[in-house]
Amino acid sequence: MAVLNYNITVLDLHFVMVGFEYVLPVIRGIQGKREYYVSMCPLGILPKLFPLAENSLTLPTLSQRRINKGRIKKIARYILENPQDYVFSAITASIDADTTFEALGEVAEFRKIGRLRIPMEGRLTIHDGLHRRVALEVAMGESPGLRYETIPLILYIDTGLRRSQQMFIDLNRWGIQLPATLTLLYDSRDPIALMVQTVVKDVAFFNSYTYLEGDRIPKTSDKLFTLYHLYQATVELLRDIPITNKEEKLVFALSYWQQVGQYLAVGEYDKPMDKLLFALGEIGRFLLTHYPHNWQDKLQELNLSDITEDGIEGLLREWETVITQ
Repeated sequence: MAVLNYNITVLDLHFVMVGFEYVLPVIRGIQGKREYYVSMCPLGILPKLFPLAENSLTLPTLSQRRINKGRIKKIARYILENPQDYVFSAITASIDADTTFEALGEVAEFRKIGRLRIPMEGRLTIHDGLHRRVALEVAMGESPGLRYETIPLILYIDTGLRRSQQMFIDLNRWGIQLPATLTLLYDSRDPIALMVQTVVKDVAFFNSYTYLEGDRIPKTSDKLFTLYHLYQATVELLRDIPITNKEEKLVFALSYWQQVGQYLAVGEYDKPMDKLLFALGEIGRFLLTHYPHNWQDKLQELNLSDITEDGIEGLLREWETVITQ
């Protein structure tokens, strides 16, 4: 079997003095009867390969997103806070230039591996991943060592503005926003998300009645609230409470929702409980703040097991009575 012996690093992008061109080691593919190329790009080269477009571009000549500075900051912070395990999908771009692909050989897989030559005057436009590219540059400003890491590039040959704009639409056509509930269910970085996951796992009532598959509960489901509703209620529960230790916060949240779950399990409910859940978060925060040693007793006085469909307002009125005593 032939040994692949080709002088290609992860991405040895360099300027060839004769002709002034970029030379990228790539793998060639076919999609929609058009060639495209996949390569690995050192992060330090991204700003050179994809300089930011000028703000003078008008709407009809745009083929990529406007930059959202707030989003850039969030992505850059994500990178810097997770240097050991951040993850990004490929940056997808088009090349508006006369390119040349030089295959490694003429047999089997050797025809798909080679070098892509791109004139330096050619234009490379990002259609998916612009904010990642800018955020990575921002992150490298604070952590220069990132420039040696890599990100995959998917490169299409551009045939003009109309094709470039259509590529942008097609690449973003099928994207959907992940439901907040699923984001929380699989998030291992957000401490409150982890806390809520533990509540659903360990507290029987919430284990039975929390909907985990999306943000809208189907009419045929017996669930009463979503994981996102419980997350919002827990955020409210823990807001400005007199506990700073994360583990102690988790202990309190588990204890509070455990007790709430015991009371609620006594009643019968057939309506969504998102408003009630949020109100209980507010109540718990108030009780811990004003009754740190007997909040459990005060919570019991609310008689949660008697709450009916229209009982949320009554609960809040009763709560006002309890807290003024």
